[in-house]
Amino acid sequence: MASHLPVIDLSLFGDKENLSHLEGNNELKKLKDACQELGFFHVVNHGVDTTLIEKMDRASRDMFSLPEEVKKRAIFPTPSAGYSTPTLGVDGKDSMPESMHFPGPSVLPNSLDQVCTKLWPHGNHQFREIAHAYNSNMMSLSERIIQLIMLSLGLDVSKYYKSGLFTSLIEGYVRMNYYPGTKDEEESQNAYKTSISHTDIGILTILYQDDVGGLQIRTKEGCWIDVKPLKRSFVVNLGDCLQMWSNCRYRSAEHRVVYGGLKQKKERLSIAFFFTFEEKAEIKAPEELITEEHPQKYNVAKFGDIIAQYFQLGPTLGGSNYFLI
Repeated sequence: MASHLPVIDLSLFGDKENLSHLEGNNELKKLKDACQELGFFHVVNHGVDTTLIEKMDRASRDMFSLPEEVKKRAIFPTPSAGYSTPTLGVDGKDSMPESMHFPGPSVLPNSLDQVCTKLWPHGNHQFREIAHAYNSNMMSLSERIIQLIMLSLGLDVSKYYKSGLFTSLIEGYVRMNYYPGTKDEEESQNAYKTSISHTDIGILTILYQDDVGGLQIRTKEGCWIDVKPLKRSFVVNLGDCLQMWSNCRYRSAEHRVVYGGLKQKKERLSIAFFFTFEEKAEIKAPEELITEEHPQKYNVAKFGDIIAQYFQLGPTLGGSNYFLI
């Protein structure tokens, strides 16, 4: 079943520095409904230059077109850092695409420079410049969105966004994913692959995807729905930490990508920006969100402990379930 995600127009929120006038704003209500029901939405008029997005798309494709032996030089022993080769699960299930990770400084300091040095020992200033600019823009956009999400929860943004949790214990990082197009010999077999279904562990994810499609979300009722690509938009989804921090007011939804076979004749590219906490950050729901109607759902937890449980329990369950009261 195909579905259009709710579309949130950031231009309707006005001045980035003044959020006090937005209570009762219709777009804010749309945002709240999207966070409660699907945990996914499109953002448009987001302020990120279209030219930069196009440059990032081309740079990513050029990087993935490098010889395999060159890309493998960027494999790091640190989990989720550098290059990852594609993996094929049984009957195509739980497969993973080719990817390149640029984790935050708490995981791998100066990861972009380290990866680039492995790929291009003689330098590639253009790639670094584009990737740095994209990362900076995604960080600013994430900060804007999380403040609007706080406001949609009825919280005092100046109090909670400027707290130590959201100013000194935040980081963001990029992961590029490449899905090759269907080869001639595969067409008759209709060889679909499905990535590992999972929830994202952090605060929120901003996803750039091309026009190929393939992203699916699991609804509250347990049905998988296809997300139709929308030009000049980003897909935003909430992560486990935001579900915990919001005391389950908002939803971290399971999702996956279906690709290959007759459904995907051409290559697919996606670029995910993960807005997340550092490991020492302590996740605790605001007192205003704990009431008789909404009793506390989670024990207080450090993000590092959530990560550990995420890897132990598996990505579908996520790390947050372990901390349910």
